[in-house]
Amino acid sequence: MLPRTSGGRRPHGLAAGGASSVTKLIAICVASVMVVYFIWMQRALAPATPANLHEAAALNEVVPTVHATRQTRKWTRKPGRRYVWIDMSIDGKKAGRITAELFMDIVPKTAENFRGLVTGDNALGLQYKGSKCHRIIKNFVVQCGDFETGKGYGGKSIYGGKFADEPEGLKLEHSKRYILQMANSGPNSNGSQFCFMLSAAPHLNGRHVVFGEVIDGFEVVDAMETSGVEQDGVHLDHNVVFVDGGEIFD
Repeated sequence: MLPRTSGGRRPHGLAAGGASSVTKLIAICVASVMVVYFIWMQRALAPATPANLHEAAALNEVVPTVHATRQTRKWTRKPGRRYVWIDMSIDGKKAGRITAELFMDIVPKTAENFRGLVTGDNALGLQYKGSKCHRIIKNFVVQCGDFETGKGYGGKSIYGGKFADEPEGLKLEHSKRYILQMANSGPNSNGSQFCFMLSAAPHLNGRHVVFGEVIDGFEVVDAMETSGVEQDGVHLDHNVVFVDGGEIFD
């Protein structure tokens, strides 16, 4: 029988030390995996960045272009002018929106009368909203603005009645389609009725005040014309209505 020595316990001692080393190794491996996972998650969740400077420059060019396209309009604001939008319907269906430029710098009283009636922003609370265009003659006029009778016998200005012609407005010509002018029953009898001109009408120059023009939504005026008749005295089969309106400030 071999004598027992202290060396006989070494295998047990080595096993304990080995287990401790293995535990530490596992802990280190787990920690390493956690670090790698954390770094991977940070990169995965971070916003994408351009691969190079050229890519970054391209991105900087695209974003403003998209923004500008959304904000582009077909007309340019002019000093001294005011702008309104008008929504129209035909036979109860939306016809679209008209944008009009008002010559506030030339005929301030007439232009303000129209602006006030479009928006309802006036001391008397008068407005075009809900009124219909009672006279539509193809290739001539779409006449609107009688919010009292709807037949061309009524309407009044924001000043409480009729008002005088502005001389500078009489100098402006009925030179083209889409001009805006005041309807009247003679000199100095402006109220609320007005016309979208559908053609040049030189015979009206000096007799009716021109106060603005359509600058967008031409197709709406065109659709209104198709709802009209060929001559005066013929009954209108379609109902063209001023739905709503407001001023454009931006």
